[in-house]
Amino acid sequence: MKLEFDPGLVESVIFKELKSHEEKGDFRLTDEYHSLADPVYDNFPLDERPAQFRKIEWDFFKKLGFLKYLNEIFDEFGELNGKVAGAVIIKARSLFEEGSDLSKGPSVDPVQKRIVVKLLYDRFQELPYLKKMLRHELMHVSDMLNPLFGYKDERLGGNPMEESIVREKYSIFWDIFVDSRLIRKGLETISDKDSRYWEFESQYKKIPADVKQALFENLWNDENLTHPKIFDMAKDINHLMKITEGLSVKPIQKAKKQILPGAQCPLCQFRTFSWAEKFDPGSQVVAGIKKDFPDWEPDDGVCERCAEVYLVNAPVC
Repeated sequence: MKLEFDPGLVESVIFKELKSHEEKGDFRLTDEYHSLADPVYDNFPLDERPAQFRKIEWDFFKKLGFLKYLNEIFDEFGELNGKVAGAVIIKARSLFEEGSDLSKGPSVDPVQKRIVVKLLYDRFQELPYLKKMLRHELMHVSDMLNPLFGYKDERLGGNPMEESIVREKYSIFWDIFVDSRLIRKGLETISDKDSRYWEFESQYKKIPADVKQALFENLWNDENLTHPKIFDMAKDINHLMKITEGLSVKPIQKAKKQILPGAQCPLCQFRTFSWAEKFDPGSQVVAGIKKDFPDWEPDDGVCERCAEVYLVNAPVC
């Protein structure tokens, strides 16, 4: 597969590598770089220098083995060849920007897309983790291109708060699906089974432990999860609980929730020390919240800020 690289990423990776060698007392790489870069100032006009520097940096990128390393990882996903118009590796500006996606490629075929992977440049200082991370991301891409998975880029919620909550749950389900298959193939990935369980567990505190463990085991071993199924489970807990119909566990029993200072509001997911007073179950506020969050109950609580939003928007009788 043809790989393209953001020159800004290559430059940052090379300078970080030079600095890393210098900190260890090894200046050979730095001296070699300057022996090639310094003459550019004398031998090329101002408008030609950036291209010359990019060429030097690209040669160093290859010499240090980074291109070969990345090609080997992409080669693990041979099924992607022919499905995409190559891949481009871009410099991520922050941790939250890292990840993979598909975008319209340069191919004459308007249907064919290109893989876009955004990485922090210092990932190249820890190659074993970079390999795990790229495997994880390319598995996501493989799913997106698999018609059986049925991926669709769509809104996951009716409002920004619901979108955030559902997207987080969706990501956890999909990560479970991705990492479980990689591990069964004997490949290292960014998270193990226990870590994925605790992510899942943190989202469903009210489900009894034995039911939760049975649900997770079922999800971990499911080779046929799809985008629609994951979306339904993330949006509505009843779809998740349907899994228990085939398991030898008791169905979910809601426990009365103890609302603690500093806990997360179930609506906005922000931690709060200011909980609203309980509303009458038949109030317009409760009706409004349940319309946006069907599995919410008054006993779950709501922070004062969210309660204020629903109070203001409640219809006047």
